[in-house]
Order: sequence, then structure tokens, then C-alpha cells
Amino acid sequence: MNTQKTILIAEPAEVLSANLEAYSKAKGFALLKTGNLKETLLTLQEQRVDGLVLHAVLLEKDCEFISVIKGMKRDLPVIICADANTAELESSIRKQGIFYYHIQSFGIEDLEMAISNAVNGLPH
Repeated sequence: MNTQKTILIAEPAEVLSANLEAYSKAKGFALLKTGNLKETLLTLQEQRVDGLVLHAVLLEKDCEFISVIKGMKRDLPVIICADANTAELESSIRKQGIFYYHIQSFGIEDLEMAISNAVNGLPH
């Protein structure tokens, strides 16, 4: 029985995944990467995923995509990452019932802690 946790990182550039590669390896997490929303949905349908890290740039102005994900995988912890925060974006994203909203200025350690809590079923 494979108990390795799998994290899906959805982002157009591979900045987050590059920053999280060493962390994932050290924790024994498998790391999957997608570059757009279509690939993200296909991966969620085809693979077992324990946590999703989704860059807000993929959402553009429509945070309803999060509800599509939640419709597919209701209990999947979703972490949204944004380069900068706006009150409108944060409000719209939080209404979707995400696990954590990460702003780049919080630092990579904060994101690593959120991922660890998400895949291990702990509150953030």
C-alpha cells in the first residue's frame, strides 16, 4: 500500500514547483505539475492527489473554477498562491472554501507549512 502523499502544483511558470522541489523530496511527497486549468482537471481525474497548490494567475478573474474542483474532490485541500493581494481577490477566493490563501511575501516556509498541514489533515 502506497502511503506517499501527492501534491499537485498548478501554475503557468514553474516557480512554485521549483521552490518546493527540495522540500517535497525531503518530506517524501510526490510532486505533480500542471500549467493550465485543463491539465489540472485531467490530473485530478486521473491521479490520487492529497493537496492542490493553485496559482491565482490561472484563475484570472473567475474564482468559480475552485468550485469545479471542489465538486470533483470535495475534501481536497486547496491552497491558492498569489503574487500580490487585493481585497477583492482574497474575498472571492475565500468564499470558495479553500484550505489556505498564500501571498508570496509570506515566504516559502509559510507555504511549506500550509502544504504539510493540508496533506496531513491538520488545520492551518
